[in-house]
Amino acid sequence: MPMKKILKNNKMNNIRYLPARIAIAVFTCLILVAIMQWDNGLFKAEFREGGIALRDIFAPYDFNVRGDINTKATDKIKNEAVTSLPPVYIFDSELKASVLNKVKSVRGAIQVIKDASGMPDEKTLKVAEMSATYNISESLVKGILGSSDSAAFFKSAQDAVEEFMSKPIISTIAYLKLKDSGVTDITLLDKFTLSENGRKTKDLVTLEDAKNRKPEPFSSNIKDRKERLLFVDFVNAILAANVNYDEEITRARKEALIQNIQPVYNKIEVKKNEILLNKGERIGKLHVEKLKALEQGESFAAKISGLFGVAIVVGLFMLFLVLYMKIFDPVLMSGVKDLALLSVICILIISTAKIIVNSPWPSSMVPVAVAPMLIALLINSRLAIVFAFFLSVLIGMISGNILDVTGVCLAGSIVGIFAMKGVRRRSQLIMAGLAVGFANMSYLIGMGLVRGLDFHAFISEALFGLLNGAMSAVIVTGVLPIFENVFKISTDISLLELADLNHPLLKRMVMEAPGTYHHSLVVGNLAEAACESIGANALLARVSSYFHDIGKLEKASYFSENQSVKKSAHDKLSPSMSSLIITNHVKHGVDLARKHKLNKKIVDIIKQHHGTGLVFYFFKRALEKVPDEEVGEQAFRYPGPKPQTKEAACVLLADSVEAGSRALDDPTPSRIKGLVRKIINNKFIDGQLDECDLTLKNLERIAEVFIHILTGIFHTRVEYPDEPAKEKK
Repeated sequence: MPMKKILKNNKMNNIRYLPARIAIAVFTCLILVAIMQWDNGLFKAEFREGGIALRDIFAPYDFNVRGDINTKATDKIKNEAVTSLPPVYIFDSELKASVLNKVKSVRGAIQVIKDASGMPDEKTLKVAEMSATYNISESLVKGILGSSDSAAFFKSAQDAVEEFMSKPIISTIAYLKLKDSGVTDITLLDKFTLSENGRKTKDLVTLEDAKNRKPEPFSSNIKDRKERLLFVDFVNAILAANVNYDEEITRARKEALIQNIQPVYNKIEVKKNEILLNKGERIGKLHVEKLKALEQGESFAAKISGLFGVAIVVGLFMLFLVLYMKIFDPVLMSGVKDLALLSVICILIISTAKIIVNSPWPSSMVPVAVAPMLIALLINSRLAIVFAFFLSVLIGMISGNILDVTGVCLAGSIVGIFAMKGVRRRSQLIMAGLAVGFANMSYLIGMGLVRGLDFHAFISEALFGLLNGAMSAVIVTGVLPIFENVFKISTDISLLELADLNHPLLKRMVMEAPGTYHHSLVVGNLAEAACESIGANALLARVSSYFHDIGKLEKASYFSENQSVKKSAHDKLSPSMSSLIITNHVKHGVDLARKHKLNKKIVDIIKQHHGTGLVFYFFKRALEKVPDEEVGEQAFRYPGPKPQTKEAACVLLADSVEAGSRALDDPTPSRIKGLVRKIINNKFIDGQLDECDLTLKNLERIAEVFIHILTGIFHTRVEYPDEPAKEKK
């Protein structure tokens, strides 16, 4: 069987990639379990406020649940907090500089009066003006004017102000208000540095306290006793309180404190076996609070039990998937790329489902159809159906073990997979998304009618299902190119883009190798028709045929279809050298394809489109020149490998049949039929089709398609008679 040969050829790869495949499977299981159990309580997804309970819930143990807010207790806590909050007083540390400047100004004004000449009445007037300006009594101004050493007087005044005003000083009236209100602590906030510290009310220095302090430390330089008394009066006159109550900041802090105080709730006692929720009952706010309280009291053993339960279900499904791929899709198990792709898709979809289920959006908005649609496009539809079942069950579990969610996910996914068949344009993805949406909507309407739900309720759900389909199409359209580029996978959509004959390599071929270009177009039509007849990827075969001979661009003139004269470029070469040039076009083609970043499937077909076939013409010429035993057949064969897929085999056969048909002198239908069957039989006998999974029935269908197309190409035309010559008048 061809499948057995594939498994045999991939045996070494299976052993080499086994640890990586196991790691991907285990990693995927762990991530899926973690996502499903993350932030998942007993009833979080199953019961929502406003929904309908689908089963009875009883309390498994005694617990308390939070009830309504206890307004009285909450207000009491707020009042106590506000009362205990210290009032804020602003300490103006810069007021000291203002008072020192006042001392300097008074000193300057005194000096001006002393230096002024004039009548006594005029000096009296200036003293009155100075008294009013600096808020100092006239007797004090006159006393300072009579000071014997004004420099020592004002120096002592500056020292005293420096000492007193560096410390917080509160007015006596403000201090008495504090004491009367019973406030024992205040917050002292520096006006400029914004630093703050707490102070006891009893430790505050009042303005009266500052004035009553003994002046000796500062008045020691003043010799006259009367001037010392004068100094005390002056200092007391200019000192000012630098601490003031800030009502606005205090009020703001009280409001912030009140906002941060959590309300006090009444407690509702729930006894063991008490009914929490009746089946069919509408879920209210109190029900939700009771269920939340039950979740919070969930035992560690219950949580571990739930975790292991989810792990068993996920592991079981993962085992089913692995067995399916191993038995029915063994090619997928020969590497890790496809497995990594499946893992990424599963994790992304389950993560999205978890987010939507925990959000206010309904579970019918989970775009689960995206995963099967992507898998159908990137890998195959059979595997997509298996994954649709797997993901639908998991999302049903995430949604609270609701069967309806599993059903709608499965309905949309299956229709999405069917809609992916034959998709070649991105615009067709939108139609597929609409098909998914209508499938979702039909299922939800049907279930709503079966359950007898309110019309508006199930219609709104159905509209969400339709929106889900449209959203799925948009997501698939957006992420498909990302998956194609990251995982180097080619879809019919990307292949159709490559089928554009304006590709730089094909445009080069038109100019440098026109015969090869025309040959490639015909091979493309033959290979496409052959693949369609046996159920292979016709588009891949056609696109690969366009590029299968790009290696001939290196030495285009050495290939017969590009030679415009009867004299061949091989006439001066030995048969072995000619064979080397011919066979090297495969290697050059692979190099060019990789340089232009063509898809790996196309590169593989370029590499395999001659298999290990014999360059018979030059091998025969070599036999004619030297004895048989001195000619090694292997030197005249292509390097291979042989075709590994149906598409590669169809390109090989189409290439050989097209080239052979050009050599027919009289391409009648019978000769074309004989040529096609002879070429296919020779390739089969030579073992070129041993490693692909073509059957004899497939080969028969391919032969019929080739004969039909080539007969049409080489059809005979009716010979048109010459136009009769016109008589001259």
